[in-house]
Amino acid sequence: MAELVYFYSSFPMKHIISILIITASAFQLKAQTVFKTVVPRQPVVVGESFLVQYINEEAEKFSNFFPPDFKAFHLVAGPDTYTGSMVIKNQVKKVKNTVYTLSAFRPGRFIIPGAVVSMNGKSIRSNDVFIDVISKEEAFEKDKNGKISGNPDYFLRPGEDASQKISKNLFLKIMVNRRTCFAGEPILAIFKLYSRLESKSAIEKNPGFYGFTVYDMVNLADKQVATEKMNGKLFDVHTIRKVLLYPLRAGIFTIDAMEVKNKVEFSRSVINKKTEQEIVEGVLGSNDNEVKDENTVIVENNISTDPVMINVKPVPLKNKPSAFNGATGNFTIISKITRQQLSKNEEGILEVTITGEGNFTQLDAPAVQWPAGMEGFDPVIKDSLNKLQSPLTGSRIFRYPFVVANAGIYTIPPVSFSFFNPDRGLYKTITTPDLQITISIEEKTTPPVSKEIKIIETVADKKYWLAGGAALLICLTGIIWFFSRRKKSTSQNSSKPGTAIIALSIKEILLPVYLSVQSDDKIFYNSLHQATWKFMDHYFKLSGSEIKKDILFLKLREKKVDDKLILVIREILKQCEEGMFTNAGFMVDKNNLLQKAKQVLEEINKSLL
Repeated sequence: MAELVYFYSSFPMKHIISILIITASAFQLKAQTVFKTVVPRQPVVVGESFLVQYINEEAEKFSNFFPPDFKAFHLVAGPDTYTGSMVIKNQVKKVKNTVYTLSAFRPGRFIIPGAVVSMNGKSIRSNDVFIDVISKEEAFEKDKNGKISGNPDYFLRPGEDASQKISKNLFLKIMVNRRTCFAGEPILAIFKLYSRLESKSAIEKNPGFYGFTVYDMVNLADKQVATEKMNGKLFDVHTIRKVLLYPLRAGIFTIDAMEVKNKVEFSRSVINKKTEQEIVEGVLGSNDNEVKDENTVIVENNISTDPVMINVKPVPLKNKPSAFNGATGNFTIISKITRQQLSKNEEGILEVTITGEGNFTQLDAPAVQWPAGMEGFDPVIKDSLNKLQSPLTGSRIFRYPFVVANAGIYTIPPVSFSFFNPDRGLYKTITTPDLQITISIEEKTTPPVSKEIKIIETVADKKYWLAGGAALLICLTGIIWFFSRRKKSTSQNSSKPGTAIIALSIKEILLPVYLSVQSDDKIFYNSLHQATWKFMDHYFKLSGSEIKKDILFLKLREKKVDDKLILVIREILKQCEEGMFTNAGFMVDKNNLLQKAKQVLEEINKSLL
């Protein structure tokens, strides 16, 4: 009864009535259900953290968790909730574990009150438990006598090997959801740092993802930290990076190792210290000016993940549609014309939206068969994606500007889109209905310029006009040229075989990069990185493990490409990788970098023709 009084007095007054009801009904349900409070069996140390767990062995039947008041303790963290399945009395049951991390203010024996949950309109309460708290001095005496309690991993005993202790309590892991897939089917890769130590870590090398389109879901800046149990021990787990990798083609590809350098702090005199970890990109800060206790030991080491081989299978040749262009997943398609009536030479917009799940970042614009008298231009692409889903879900919108010179009623034929569904192993082609538009006899005198161009001009002008940079003028001129240019006839192409096709390829490859200049840095660098490799693939057809910079540079030299151009490509790829894989702010003019890439690709193009 004394325990019940303690519980009631520790709860806020407004819950007294509900708790009386909860307590009364708990005696009826106790024999039928299992809801228990678990704390460490051994004494804990003042100021040191420990876990209180409320384990519900029939989680599907319960709701409305009501925690107690831990008034005799400091709440360090929580509640953290974990769910899973267990076999209990030959039955598989869903188990929920609600965990609080506490620390005690003073030595003594204390009650950890039970928590309360609801079931079928009734309530039950877990058991109260006692926990013993001892002082640090008493803990030290117990350790000397071989009776150390709690977590001794921070404590380094005389003669103990620090390196072995680190290897057991600080390590990196990479987890992938599959090692075999079809081209275009996503690989989910997660890099985690597990630690039970006081450590500072620096990522010295991010993995290379050559042969994949990379979509970042979580990175270091998100500070995603959780607790996981391994080999009977609880670890602080930092998610360093979580990415979706979409293979570009069939072959054997390698996810390179991630390398991390660590500084680990041990104590020869203090035990059960609550460990903390710090993780940064690049070089660890110096602690030379920090005063350390004579019993403190600093140990440095390097850890890395193992390389992971991914086997990418080609999509089946059987029943492959002629219009298939690498789309993998499950999609739907709709289309509309934003305005049904236009004047002659007034710009209109055909909007094609692809929705579903799959490799959105690799989807090319569907081909539009413009009717005679209607002239269309390259589309603007807008994505609306859920970065937390695997595979990516959402939509990609293609906005095609067009103009019509003569009055009349025009019909845009159905737009088709083919994709491969890896779950069913089948191809599917989906189409939109045809669309009609009326062009009036009125003449639009203003030259057609799409709204997207105007928006880009306005945003860029506000950001860069005061600086007066020539790079801005070059970039805007290039963007306007891409969107407003009319399709040229074959007779206007260069007489040299292949020149016009390659030149057009460069322009189209760099178009997404132009559009990403005003976007987040990572998006820009990722777009430029992909565009550069796409251009190189046109000539060298690199696949699988061949997609490496060293192999690329070797092939460029074999083709007698000037070493100065190779050096520029090396610098551009390095800049892109640093921008993609780190959170450092670079004082780089993205417009200048883009123009530099355009120029070097054009020079290499000339030398390879």
